[in-house]
Amino acid sequence: MPRHSRFAIFLRVVLLPLGLIGSTVAGLGSYYETSDETALAWLFNGTLALKPVVSLPLYFHGYGHLLAAAYAAVPGVAWLGGLLGGLMAGATVLAFAVLDRILRPYLRPAPLAGVLMAFFAICWLEHWLLFSHVRVAVLLAAAALLFAAQRPGQRWALAVGLLGLGAGWLLRPGPAVLGLAAAVPGAIWLAGGWRRAVPVVAGGAALLVLATGAAAALQTPAQARAQARDGYLAPILDFEQLRPQPRTAADSLGTAAVSLWLLGDSTVVNETFCRRAYRFDAPAFWLRVAPAKLRLRAGLLLRDYFPVLLLLAGTAVVAGRGGRPRRGFWLVQVGFGGALALLAGVLKLPPRLALPILDCWLLANGAFLLARPADSRGAALLPAFSRKAGGLVAGLGLVVFGLYGLKTLHRRQVLRAERGRHEQALRAIGIGAGRLVVMAGTTDLFKSLSPFRADAATPASVLLLSGWPSHDASQAALRKALSGTTDQTECLRRLANRPVIGTDVPVAWVLTPETAAWLSRRTAFDGFQLLFSRQRPVLPAEADSVFWLYRAELQLKKM
Repeated sequence: MPRHSRFAIFLRVVLLPLGLIGSTVAGLGSYYETSDETALAWLFNGTLALKPVVSLPLYFHGYGHLLAAAYAAVPGVAWLGGLLGGLMAGATVLAFAVLDRILRPYLRPAPLAGVLMAFFAICWLEHWLLFSHVRVAVLLAAAALLFAAQRPGQRWALAVGLLGLGAGWLLRPGPAVLGLAAAVPGAIWLAGGWRRAVPVVAGGAALLVLATGAAAALQTPAQARAQARDGYLAPILDFEQLRPQPRTAADSLGTAAVSLWLLGDSTVVNETFCRRAYRFDAPAFWLRVAPAKLRLRAGLLLRDYFPVLLLLAGTAVVAGRGGRPRRGFWLVQVGFGGALALLAGVLKLPPRLALPILDCWLLANGAFLLARPADSRGAALLPAFSRKAGGLVAGLGLVVFGLYGLKTLHRRQVLRAERGRHEQALRAIGIGAGRLVVMAGTTDLFKSLSPFRADAATPASVLLLSGWPSHDASQAALRKALSGTTDQTECLRRLANRPVIGTDVPVAWVLTPETAAWLSRRTAFDGFQLLFSRQRPVLPAEADSVFWLYRAELQLKKM
């Protein structure tokens, strides 16, 4: 068994991942995977609200107070990115600690460091390139559980595991629960059996149950309404389970709003409307929608994660060698495959969930093969496999690594160009102190921005009409302060008529043609109609842009 000093272990487990993280962020960059993080930052710093939002109904429990205070004290810092980056760094160190301990009996220090770097490049780099709080929650919960299970009977390790699991749950409960579930097979094998894993797994499950119960008991009516709203919108927008079947003109208006993610007008989009205007068509879903979702996601998994899938296939080949029964191993393979199919076909499997699950799957298989060197299973299989096909495996690995490297460089190029366009557009929108910006259909501009850089050109105040922030509880107070009414439609009429109501604060309307048409249709439905006329694209160089600056005018409703 190779000998490893404590200092060498510290270098590999702590300094190496931190160095790889720094190199990735500095060399390739880091980009928000979705619009959610920018929207969250704008809520916490007060851009999207009357004042900094300290609490969100579904996630960032406790973190919101810290972030709002930090943005108020030092507004020019990207506090949200710093918080998520710190938590992701913790998850990375824990994952390296787990893998290092698995491989330590088989490899000398230098080759082991090389394997860890390859693991980062293939399985972990994307988590920093495409930055998402969902990835952080899943990976932190999973890595913390695996770390604790690998050290059964050590209370400090159990404390670290529960702390990481709790931190992931506070960030976003659902993904943290998914991380816990995905880590259970690996935790059992790392602990040396389910009996030794029970304290960690049961302790983690009990922690999440208690946290969920406490959150439910302390839930305010506003939070309960937000959770219910998420419950009836998710099957429509996220899972594609329900189909629109409008019965009235108001239903048609509502289904058009939902398709555009215009969710802030509660008189149009509400639970009663969703239950009336949407239906689950079982034959259509199971025969057309679900298979189409599965085909799409399977193709994307093969395209984006072929190195991880090849590694998983390799572990299956190794596990299949010899005559020992490995029923548990194959049950786990079926379980992971079934979970991915369930998420992809019935629910939702975006990359921010797919790769963390694949990482947990790979670590679980590695734990099965290698976690107990005293067992002849891993010690006998790998050397035999290496002697027979070492050259072929090494050559194939270099080819795969090179292809994945080229793919990553191309992805960096695309993301960097997208970030440049979005930053330029936001700077163009944000020019002018004290300017109010009304935005609808523009949340794509929030994607691909840097998590670690605060843009000084962010608009001072934004009324966002689309996306999940548009139905946050803070928006009613913002509309009241801007126009004297909490009703969204009446608020927009008053904002369009600001010179008449005695204010000269300029209002910029940044819309897409589709959202402008819907807003005009909505205002005509029950009062004075707003007419929107295009002025210029947000980026003048892009005449075919979908984002335009509009002028809004009131017109009397025709009888």
